[in-house]
Amino acid sequence: MATQAAARQAQVGSTPKPKILRIGIIQGGRIVEERLVRKRENITIGQSAKNMFVVPSEALPRNWLLFEASGSQYVANFSDGMDARIAVGNEIISLAQLKQTGKIHKKGASWPLPLDERSRGKITLADMTILFQFVTPPPPQPRPQLPASVRGSALSDVDWFFTTIAAVSFLLHLILVIYLRNVDWPRKPDIEAVPDRFVQMIVKKPEEKKVEKVAEVKKEPEKEKEVEKKKGADEEKKVAKKEMTEEEKAKAAEEKARLDAERRARLAEQVKSTGLLKLLGAKADGEGSIADVLGKGDVDRDQEKAFQGVGGVGVANNNDQLRGIKSGGSGSGRVANVGGLRGGGSIAGGGTGAAAVEKKVSGVVKSEAPAVDGELDPAMVAKEVRSRLGAIKACYERGLKRNPNLSGKIVIHWTITQAGTVSGVDVEQDTLGDAEVASCIKSLIARWRFPAPSGGSVEVSFPFVFQSSQ
Repeated sequence: MATQAAARQAQVGSTPKPKILRIGIIQGGRIVEERLVRKRENITIGQSAKNMFVVPSEALPRNWLLFEASGSQYVANFSDGMDARIAVGNEIISLAQLKQTGKIHKKGASWPLPLDERSRGKITLADMTILFQFVTPPPPQPRPQLPASVRGSALSDVDWFFTTIAAVSFLLHLILVIYLRNVDWPRKPDIEAVPDRFVQMIVKKPEEKKVEKVAEVKKEPEKEKEVEKKKGADEEKKVAKKEMTEEEKAKAAEEKARLDAERRARLAEQVKSTGLLKLLGAKADGEGSIADVLGKGDVDRDQEKAFQGVGGVGVANNNDQLRGIKSGGSGSGRVANVGGLRGGGSIAGGGTGAAAVEKKVSGVVKSEAPAVDGELDPAMVAKEVRSRLGAIKACYERGLKRNPNLSGKIVIHWTITQAGTVSGVDVEQDTLGDAEVASCIKSLIARWRFPAPSGGSVEVSFPFVFQSSQ
């Protein structure tokens, strides 16, 4: 019996297993990859990552079916650029001989050749060599396992410090919830359960409202009586006014005249503080307010400063004498009273003099090509500046009024920020020689806005040429 069992085991063990394909790839004299294909499947090679064997070679297409699984055997597919030496049975033959003898025929773009388990060979393509053969599958290797002392257990990875804190926190919260659920919290009592004495203190008695209404009704007749009394007093006053005698009318007229006189006196006091009338009554000795205003004939003079210190005018009496004015000088004049200024008379001997005509000036402002350092088109900057040359010209013409021979060139430097505003305005070159014109131009440019540059701030140097057109 034992002999028969051993024979059966030997017979079972001697059953041949199907061989598997072993493939090795050599490129540039080095083994690139070697693999045992245990499963019967199509084997592809090429440059694409979807292939079983990925080989970065320009001689191969992106995807080439090298060995095609057909039932229980493989079919090798050779391209036109491949060369091979294959062992078929006991014979070693080249791919060129197979083509010449007609043992293989071209199908599409490949030359197919069926293989059996005894086939082996070498395929060459450019600098790449593919070796293949059928081998008995080796026994599967057991999965490597670490020793028990190294593997550890599930509890060895637990953070006991954190676990302890979490357990204590959970226990405390659980105790707090149980306590809160068992506490007998006070509830809001029903109004019927409250004693009557407390209810009377909370709820207002409706009788109090009735008392207030009665009090209001009593007050209304008193108000009506007061209104009737006022109406009666007004009627009595009207009757008294109608019954005024002639003497009372005369007294009222005198009182009215006295009030008018007082009002005229107040108006005279107000006239004393009028600045222009004092100028008309001042002496022409070259040291008064008129000399300060008209001394230099400067059109740009601040008139507020010139009129400082003017407090009032002198008042003339009926004898045509001015009080407070010292005698002296060769001039003469006529003194007019307040009534004479109301259009009835005129002051003789006065003349307005010839009207002063302001000299007109005109200047020309030209702009040269600017120097722009940054990602902003210089033509766009020049266009924006030329659209504002009118204000620059106004600054220059104000300088021409002071100096008709003013001409020259000013180069202004400024920075255009990322928001399009202007900062850091400064004068790089000034041959004009007028600080007021340069300051006026700088203040104008500081308020300009430009298109926002895309690459950060931009530095601009812009030349202005000024020339008088007279």
